[in-house]
Amino acid sequence: MEDIVYFELNNWFAGEHYPDCEPFLSWMKDDLHLKFMDKKWVKENKLVVVMAVLDRSLNFCITAPRKWIEENCPMLLTEYTQFIRTYNDKWGVCALSGGLF
Repeated sequence: MEDIVYFELNNWFAGEHYPDCEPFLSWMKDDLHLKFMDKKWVKENKLVVVMAVLDRSLNFCITAPRKWIEENCPMLLTEYTQFIRTYNDKWGVCALSGGLF
């Protein structure tokens, strides 16, 4: 079974709601073309993305293989761990937090 990482981002402010570094800056820079809204890119990268509107922003709960994280945004595992969600329910299933706010 492949190791999975769950993380949560919001397109509001760099550094507070998503990591203030590349590739996140590029992925989140254009509200009309957010990378995690690109169905083709999400599918090609074998991600699972759930999006919700939160006030006037977009919140993304993302499920990704650890290998993908290590290859594309390894700083998520070291410098920006606050965006990783690891709250397991009583069955050991990751239950995402109530959001970044």
